[in-house]
Amino acid sequence: MLFLSVSKENSADWVYRIFDRRTVSVKSKNEQVRKVAVVDLLTNVPFGIEVPKNVSWEAVEVGKEYFASLKVYTARNIAGVPPDFVAFFEVLDVDQSMEDFIKAYWLYPKLIRFELVEVESL
Repeated sequence: MLFLSVSKENSADWVYRIFDRRTVSVKSKNEQVRKVAVVDLLTNVPFGIEVPKNVSWEAVEVGKEYFASLKVYTARNIAGVPPDFVAFFEVLDVDQSMEDFIKAYWLYPKLIRFELVEVESL
C-alpha cells in the first residue's frame, strides 16, 4: 500500500527536472493534500502525484486509467543521501528517464515530487 504524505513543501525547495507523459492507474486519492496514489502501467511501480489547484480534482477517479502529463522535481536539500546517489539529484544536465525517477521515489520519497499537469482518459 502506498501512503500519501500530508506535508507540503515550499516550491523554492525544489528543482524542476523533466516533463513526461505516462499511462497510470489511480489507486487512491487524498483530497486534504490533493495527492493521488497511482501505479505506472509500464513499470508496474506505484508512486504519488500532487494535483495542483488548476487541475480538476473531479477529473481523476479511483480505479481508472489515464494518460497523465507530469512534471518531476527533486529537492534542493539532499542531506543524508549516500555519495553514490548525490549525482542523481545534483547533476541537472544529465538526462534521467521517468523510470529512474519513479524507482528513485521508492528510495527517497521526500526528495522526489511528481506534479500532475493534465490527464486524459484511456
